Amino acid sequence: MSQPKWVLIGLLWAAYVLNHAGRQVLYTLFPALQTEFGLSNTMLGLMGALFLWIYGLASPFAGVLGDRWPKPTVIAGSLALWSFFTVLSGLAPEGYSLLICRALLGISESLFMPAAFALMANAHGPETRSKAIALFATSQMVGVAFGGSLGGFIAERFSWRASFWILGALGLLYAAPLYLFLRRLPAEIRLPAAGTPPARMADFFRLLRIPSLQVVSAFVAVATFGLYLVYTWLPTFLYDKFHLGLELSGREAALYPQAGTLAGLFLGGIASDAWRKTNPAARFWLVLIAFCAAGPCLYLLGAASSLVGMRLAAAAFGFCSGMIIANQAPSAFDVVPATYRATAAGILNLVGCLVSGFAPYLGGLARGAIGIDQLMAATGACYLLMAALIAYAALRLVPRDAAA
Repeated sequence: MSQPKWVLIGLLWAAYVLNHAGRQVLYTLFPALQTEFGLSNTMLGLMGALFLWIYGLASPFAGVLGDRWPKPTVIAGSLALWSFFTVLSGLAPEGYSLLICRALLGISESLFMPAAFALMANAHGPETRSKAIALFATSQMVGVAFGGSLGGFIAERFSWRASFWILGALGLLYAAPLYLFLRRLPAEIRLPAAGTPPARMADFFRLLRIPSLQVVSAFVAVATFGLYLVYTWLPTFLYDKFHLGLELSGREAALYPQAGTLAGLFLGGIASDAWRKTNPAARFWLVLIAFCAAGPCLYLLGAASSLVGMRLAAAAFGFCSGMIIANQAPSAFDVVPATYRATAAGILNLVGCLVSGFAPYLGGLARGAIGIDQLMAATGACYLLMAALIAYAALRLVPRDAAA
């Protein structure tokens, strides 16, 4: 199984590239959508927020389905559905139709991650789990960079609608071969464990009572808010502040945070797997370090007075975010029963998306009021407050919950 378990990571990686490219392309196209549909800043923010809120609210059900149903069906079906709705987004005649497409995209994409994370955790034991998930998570960065760059490139040369059509077509073509591979995996990886009762919504609420998982959910919410604030509004922030075109602002906003995140993912995955052998709370300590550094970086990103300063702050913030991403799901899997990993991932999606959904919306409000840079500074302060809670969990909660 050694080779197939890494092939699994590669194939899921490609699917998640398309997932995040489809999300990100909209944010690069904000100025073009304002021109064609006459949308307000608040409406633009609502488009980003609605996706995350719907995605989060659907995640508990998606997590339970991922533990109840065959994971290949859930994963490949999610890919086909979100790709169809991506194509549909390119046909939207006005802003409210596009808003509906974003809501449908949120429902369909919510099915993917809980089942995919559970599948990867089943294939990889504690000795390689963080490295595997970190490698998989690089797809998020590549997808954001790909979607942001592609959207701006096509919008300036052809039409913003063509960006959605191309990304959706790629996903539809990929769904069938992905399903064919996944259904050939060993039964103990792709199916619920034999003899275990089917997952229920009651199990979702039972997991919510695990104190360490509550802390993981809290830091995922804060970290995801910061990430989506950058993903959603950094292209427009650069467009406004440095007077860049659509293509250049999309490329600058996509490449530098993602380059830093890639480095943070690899270091975070390797370090936590090694440290976890001697310390059950190792992943929490690494997340703590990342939060302490990410807060100041987020402030400096908004305060940068030059493109060079912005690039350095964006790369540093991305590095810290990569450390967090590499360890958030493995931290949860360290303190929950193995048979409920998809359900636990659904919990992380729920709280992360419900909170982070306010990032696009508040960014739209802040753009015309206090400024996006001030919202970045306030978010950085929240990172430092969260670090204190993570320290308490690492010292008091994790040793007890990991042993339970």
